[in-house]
Amino acid sequence: MKENVWKSEAFYMEPSQSKSPQIITIYKAPQKRKGQKLLKEGFQPVDFPYNPPYVDGNCYFAGPNDRSIAEEYNQCYKEGILEVSIDKSSYEQYFKSLEYRYDEKDGYERMEVIVPQRLFAILNQFPRALKPH
Repeated sequence: MKENVWKSEAFYMEPSQSKSPQIITIYKAPQKRKGQKLLKEGFQPVDFPYNPPYVDGNCYFAGPNDRSIAEEYNQCYKEGILEVSIDKSSYEQYFKSLEYRYDEKDGYERMEVIVPQRLFAILNQFPRALKPH
């Protein structure tokens, strides 16, 4: 009897795991007074101006599933951390190629994702959450 219970549990768990898409989360520490705006309105070119050589119009995120870079910036901005949850296939299609090495900390290579304005409309399709820390 115990074997049948185990088999039914395994059967039950496998399909739900295979059907649920993997989620990739990227993280942003919004600048002062921008957290709620980005949460409600999404990413807009007006909030990320293009004015070389100092402002490049891009939106910078801490890389997939590692919020440590955003946590460091949040110590200064104190707006919380904006999390954007993207399904794996969309992330790989639109954002994976935008990953760049940021630095190394505690023996771990940290990545950032630099999203240009032309992809803001796609980025805004995914759920956002502003977390206090």
